[in-house]
Parts: sequence; C-alpha cells; structure tokens
Amino acid sequence: MAAVLAPVVGWSFANTIVKIVHVQPVAFAFWRLWLATATMLLVLVVTRRRVTWRILKASAPGGVLFALNLVFFFSAIRHTAVADVLVIGALQPALTVLAAGKMFGERVSRGDVLWILASVAGVIAFVVGSRSTPNWSLIGDLFAVGSLLVFTAYFFVSKRVRRQTGPVEFMVCVTVVAAVVITPIALLSGQPLSGIRWQDWVWLVVFAISAQGGHLLLAWAHNHVDLTVATLLILAETPLSAVIALVVLGQPLTVIMIVAGLLTMACLGVVVYRATRTSAVFADSEDAEPAPS
Repeated sequence: MAAVLAPVVGWSFANTIVKIVHVQPVAFAFWRLWLATATMLLVLVVTRRRVTWRILKASAPGGVLFALNLVFFFSAIRHTAVADVLVIGALQPALTVLAAGKMFGERVSRGDVLWILASVAGVIAFVVGSRSTPNWSLIGDLFAVGSLLVFTAYFFVSKRVRRQTGPVEFMVCVTVVAAVVITPIALLSGQPLSGIRWQDWVWLVVFAISAQGGHLLLAWAHNHVDLTVATLLILAETPLSAVIALVVLGQPLTVIMIVAGLLTMACLGVVVYRATRTSAVFADSEDAEPAPS
C-alpha cells in the first residue's frame, strides 16, 4: 500500500510544478520525457533487462498515446485549475468499465451505467461550480477531456501489451517512443526548448524522476495489492491535488466544487468496487471449474 500511496502523494504535489515553472507545456513534456528516457535506460542497465524488437513494436502505440496524453495534460494544467483537470481525469475508471464490456467481453450491468452517469453529473456540476473562480478556462477543460480520452486509450493498449511484457521493458519502450514522438511536436510548436532557468531544471528533474518512479512503483504494487484498494487510493490524488493547489497556488474551492467533487469520487469508488468485485467472482468461478481430462 505504501508503494501505491507514495506515487499518489508525489503526483499530487508534482501537479503544481507545471504551474510554477517558466516552461511552456509542450516544452515541459519534451524535457520530462527525455529525462525519463535517460532514467529508464539506466534502470534497464541496472536490472539487466533486455528489450527486443517484438516488445518495442508492441509497445509503440502506447508510447504515441503516452506522448499525446502528456501534451494534453500539461496544457490543461497551464490553462485551467488543477482541480478541474484531476476531477475530469478521474472519470477514466468509469470509461474503462464501459469500454471493457465491448473490448474485452466483460459484463457491464445497468447499475454500473447508472453510477457512471452519476459520476459524470458530478463532474459537470464541479466544472459549473468552478466557472466562478478566476482560474477556470474552457479551453483548459477541453484539454483535460482530450487527456482523459487519450489516457483511456493508452490504458487499454497497455493492458493488451502487458499480458506478454514485463513492466520495466514496457515502460522503457513506451518512454523512448513517447520521447521520439514528442520531439517533432515540440519543434513545430514554437515553444522555446532552451534558455530554461536553473530553478526550472531542478523542478523538471524532480518531476521526471517522481513521475517515472511512481509508474514503476505502481507496476510493482499490482502483484501485492488488490485492484480495488489500489484504484481507490489512486482516486485520492484528485482531492489531495485540489487541497495542495489551494495551499500552494491559492486556487480556490467553492462549496459547489467541494460537494460535486466528493459526489464524483464516491460514485467512482462504487464503480471501481462493483467492477473489481465482479471480476473477482468471475475469477473464482473459473478456478472452481474442473480441469479437463
């Protein structure tokens, strides 16, 4: 559980870094990915793992989506309130449950759909409540929606590839491909990649290491923590980030935002619990089947 909580707390603080540095979002994503690439290659050497062409080819789509997600996510944080970005992004488990029914043949009940609709209503109420704050931006919220959709696609691609690939090898390939993909985007964006202050370099390194380290910790924790517990702990990043943004950045929270945010998190928690409980029952039933003679 500590391996899950550490990234959640670290990411909640790291989300404010994008706001305080004097680096544009696409340039920030460029340096974050290349710094993470250097880190992952070092991990690959230390752990004596090996990446094959098959693994790289299978992981490439995930790398493309990962790069696009960072562009959308960092742009969203720079344009609107951190709380807006995280609450909108928290819908990812709900989208996963809905899409899993068609893509992986998993059963989605009417109750699941009702709870998901309730969580969407909570997000809409949160965004409406945040419109009265000075940090709200429509384009920022649209970037957040783009990040949500791209990251959900990345989640499904990752799920397919991770069935046949180790976590370290997968993250190495994803990070390398993402860094290559972000390079032409950064060059064409017109955002300066040089002339960065030394203070911003420090923050960039802290962000890259904490973000990449968090992904590795979560990959390790998957085999030691129930999926329900892990997902609910990850959802805690949303309210925690909102509180940290309030303290560090002075981004206000209205009563409507607080109530709607809590409603959204509660509904999403029910969605996650129902989905994982169904998966556990299905797995138990498969284990109980007699072995073929």
